[in-house]
Amino acid sequence: MQSNKFLRLFFFFSLPLFFWACDNNEIEDELENEFEFQHVVSYEFLDSISSEEISERFGGNNLAGGFINFDITAHRITYMTENYDGTEVEASGLILIPIVRGSAKLTSFQHSTLAKDPNPQNDQEDRAPSYLPENNSEIYLSAALYASNGYYISAPDYIGYGSTGDMFHPYEHAQTTATTSYDMLVAAREYADFLEVNIKVDNDTDEEELYLLGYSQGGNSTMALHKYIEENKSDEFTITRSAMGAGAYHKSAVGDYIFNYDGELGFSISLYLWVMDTYDRVYLQRGLGYYLKEPHAKEVIDGGYFALSNTNPQEIFTEEFITEINDPNSEFSAALADNDIHDWKAEAPIKLFHSENDQLVPYFNSVDAYNNMTAKGSTEILFETYTFGADVNPSDIHGAAGARFFGDVISLYFRSGI
Repeated sequence: MQSNKFLRLFFFFSLPLFFWACDNNEIEDELENEFEFQHVVSYEFLDSISSEEISERFGGNNLAGGFINFDITAHRITYMTENYDGTEVEASGLILIPIVRGSAKLTSFQHSTLAKDPNPQNDQEDRAPSYLPENNSEIYLSAALYASNGYYISAPDYIGYGSTGDMFHPYEHAQTTATTSYDMLVAAREYADFLEVNIKVDNDTDEEELYLLGYSQGGNSTMALHKYIEENKSDEFTITRSAMGAGAYHKSAVGDYIFNYDGELGFSISLYLWVMDTYDRVYLQRGLGYYLKEPHAKEVIDGGYFALSNTNPQEIFTEEFITEINDPNSEFSAALADNDIHDWKAEAPIKLFHSENDQLVPYFNSVDAYNNMTAKGSTEILFETYTFGADVNPSDIHGAAGARFFGDVISLYFRSGI
């Protein structure tokens, strides 16, 4: 059963606002006097969400209902982490805690792409996890479902969102993503200690269980985090299972595919411009004018990545840049290779999910990860390929596979390892 401290805090969090406003400082002071934080900078209670409300979010769906077992509470924390330029920043994230009898499963939940854009109609800052957004189905539905099933959710906003919303988001920079997510996980684990929330322990090893998951950018982030923990922090955490959906793990191959593509891609190139700009800022500092032909450079500089409507790489990128992409010894090729996370040996089990007809994130990313990581002797790499019929528009496949991913992971992979 959860501790007296957690139940006491939950009780006061749930009181009417006028009462809570009077007693908030006194209660927090009492609790903080009992605990000295090393990683959590600040914390804030956001909401208590009943299992009935979560069920209503799914429209009473019987399949989802089978996993909705507990009320949950939502909390926002901030913590210190290192940005790509070496500066320390105070990042934020969301914690969802199930009100369980017994223990909860520690879980790091990496979100998918949220647009950063000067146009308010495109910008998705308000969908970052720590805002507890109703307009982000990953958080409003999936993360809430997992928490209600007994998972203690740590969901980093990433640098560039939440408390760091005024900063550049280093999109798909593997090192920054991994450390930002890891430091959030450490702070979330400390917050569990503060509230005396019991974390589930493996019966065979007596080590705390840890689950990692994410889709799209979240899949790439999860792979980066898994690799970082096993190569640098294995004395702190032992991963139980990781689930990754449709991540761009093989950046070198993605760069070759996108930037050399001859003709219309058939989808917006904005996200790949963002990756390109990130690697320029982190490694090279040349500016967009080196990569983009006019008028496209000015179009992106003035209006953001999503202002570019042209989807033909040969009309967008400069010949100098295309030449560099095709030189494996070039500086930009080295930047891409530094973010390749598809070819290493994993100790903890991993399952990859991807649709073979995914237009946005090429299927070969998961194929390459599966083949290379299996060849390296990883303990267990599973791979599930999704297929969709003609009734699903090709441009909708990436999103449709995401919804399927979160359902399959909670019902099969995290539960039974299949």
